[in-house]
This record gives sequence, structure tokens and C-alpha cells, in this order.
Amino acid sequence: MKYLNLFLLLLIATGLKAQEGIKFNKTTTWAATTAKSAEEGKLIFIDCYTSWCAPCKWMDQNVFTDPVVADFFNSHFINAKIDMEKGEGVELRKKYNVQSFPTFLFVNDKGEVIHRTASRMTVAEFLEEGKMATDPKRNLSFLSQKYESGQRDIPFVLDYFLALQKTNRNIGDPIGKDITERISLQELNSALGWKAIKALARTESDRLGAHFMANQTTYAAFATEVEREKLKDRLITSTMYGYMYSKNEKAFMDRLSYFKNSDNLDRRKQGIMLEADFYLDNNREADYIKITNAALKGDLKSDAEKLSFLARRADGKSGSNDRGTDNAKVLANPKILKQAYKLAKQAAVLEPEDYSTQSTFAKVCLTLKKKDEALVAAKKSRVLADAETSKIQKLAQELIDKIELL
Repeated sequence: MKYLNLFLLLLIATGLKAQEGIKFNKTTTWAATTAKSAEEGKLIFIDCYTSWCAPCKWMDQNVFTDPVVADFFNSHFINAKIDMEKGEGVELRKKYNVQSFPTFLFVNDKGEVIHRTASRMTVAEFLEEGKMATDPKRNLSFLSQKYESGQRDIPFVLDYFLALQKTNRNIGDPIGKDITERISLQELNSALGWKAIKALARTESDRLGAHFMANQTTYAAFATEVEREKLKDRLITSTMYGYMYSKNEKAFMDRLSYFKNSDNLDRRKQGIMLEADFYLDNNREADYIKITNAALKGDLKSDAEKLSFLARRADGKSGSNDRGTDNAKVLANPKILKQAYKLAKQAAVLEPEDYSTQSTFAKVCLTLKKKDEALVAAKKSRVLADAETSKIQKLAQELIDKIELL
């Protein structure tokens, strides 16, 4: 019993530590924060957020509470969580040119940005950004200085590109193009090459994508099979969207067999999504209805997320969106809208407590002027939106208001 009690106490202590997470705002003003930074010799970590930012909330709940993340950030930084639309946040947003949320700044006691990153990321990715910020030879400030001084070797430039991708694509994209053109075959067939291909390959036909597809076994030494297969799927999917946009049906259908004939359920699902999108984009309603009816009874019968996504796409393309350069409304296709309704309804049945599925069903019903069903789903989505951001709550209420006007 003594050991059991000790074990329970350890579990409770671990749980409390996890819940505690990153300790933010131990100071009340920006001046006090920079003063504390100077006093303790630590960088300031700023979580630049807004009240309506869903990825910000996701980071709060899934990353900032991680014990390893919390331990590292509490040990190495003065942590400040600042709403960029309130108080001092308004001026700091202007000063640091914060344009997306969340943005994460690592600033010294003089207010100079040492490292910068952004967007939702995993625990491992976020922790790596924190470690980069504390490393004087890896942070973005150092990399920028080295690049401006003329350093251009591929390993260095690739690290610089990866650091820029989350913060400044205008600078990063030309650097990525330079890497793609200059990286040697010897470098491509190494761990460095795998790192570059993961970051820069876009389709099966660009230089890095084509090299990977022709030499897949080479990368078994640098990446797991899951990682390699995931990249392969991404490259083929991007290639197929190129065929779709260029109206190359033969090439599209030939490559579709990779997904349709797979033993892997996720691949077959991706094939359904691609084929449905192709038929929808080409106004082939009979083929679209056939493939989605089969999916409802087959591989997608329990996948609320994908059924709801198909419904949104169908509703958007056939029902309510402005399309084309003349901004003329697309003429509603009753058969496609009826199918969107069927897909959305099944998704809502499968996941009745999911905001997205209920909201999608409500929107499809609104397009079809099914007021009673639309209102029930919209009100349900409004209740579920209370667990989301204020922006989502506003959208949910606006949907109810539109339906009530029917």
C-alpha cells in the first residue's frame, strides 16, 4: 500500500507539472519584461496571439503544456503571452511586423529579434525552434548575417531556408529555388539530400521530386518507410492536381490507379478524394455521384471528416460561391447539391458533436433552402463553437442569422 500511495503521488505530481506548462507573464509590462531579461541573462519568448486564433489555442492546449517543452522554456526564457490586438500588443505588433498568428518571437533585453518562427507545430518542432533560438550559431539572426556576408554552401543555405519558411516566404522561396538548382547529385544521395527533398520537392516531375521517385531505396538509410511513403503520396497527389488543372484526363486516370488499387486504406481514400474532385471540376455529375455513392457504402462510410470535406467542395462549386473573373454566380447543379446534402448528412450522423460537420451540414441545407434542418444543425454548431475561438463563434451565429432569413 505504501508503494501504491507513493506511485499515485508521483502520478499526481507529474500531472500537475504537465498542466502547469510554460509560465507566462511573470511581469506586467513590456519594460518590466526586458528588465527581467537583462537581470537574468535570458532571452524573451513572446507568444504573439489573438483571441480568435484557432492554431493559437491548439498550441496552448497541446504544446505549451508538454512537460519537456515547459521545462525547457521555463529554464531558458522569460515567457510572455501577448494579445496583439490589446494594450501594449498593438504597438509590439507594429514594431515586430507580426502579420500572422501565432507568431513566436525570441527577443533580447534590447528588444532585438534573435529568432523568429510561426504557425502551429508539433512538440518536437516547437522544442527545436526553442533550441535554435538559444544557439548563437543556429538562430535566425546569425543565419541572416552569415547569408548577407556571402555564405552559400548548400548545408548552410538549406538551414537558412528552413528557418525562413515559417516567417518570410518572400525571401525563402528564391533561396529554395537556388538550392534546387545547385545541389549536387552526391549531396542529393545523402542525408542532406533527404532533408532538401522533404522541404523542396513539389511534384514527381521537378528535379528533386523526380530524383526521389527514381532512387527511393537510396533514402532507406536516412528516413523510415512511413516517411518515404508519405512523401511519395504527396508528390503523386501534387502531380495529379497538375493533370487536373491542365485537363489531362488520360495522365490523371493512369496515375489514379496508384491510389485506387492500393492495399492501404488511406491511399484508397485519397484516390476517392482526387477522383471526386476531378469529376466535380469537369462538371461530370453522373461520374461524381457514382464515385461518392460507392464511397458512402465503402471506404468512406465511417470517415466523417472526408465526407464533410466532399460536401463542402460540392456545395462551394455548385451552390453558393462566386467563381470566374466576371464574378458571376455559378448556376446551381441540383443533382450535385443533392449529393452534397447526402454526404454532409452522413458526416453529421457519424460525428454529431463535431463543429465542422454540423456547420457544413447547415450550410448545405441553407443552399438547398431546407430551413428546418439547417436551423437545427446551425444551432448545434453554435453550441459546439463555444469550445472554439471567438471568430468561430461569430461565424456560427452569422450562419444562424442567414438561415432565419429564409
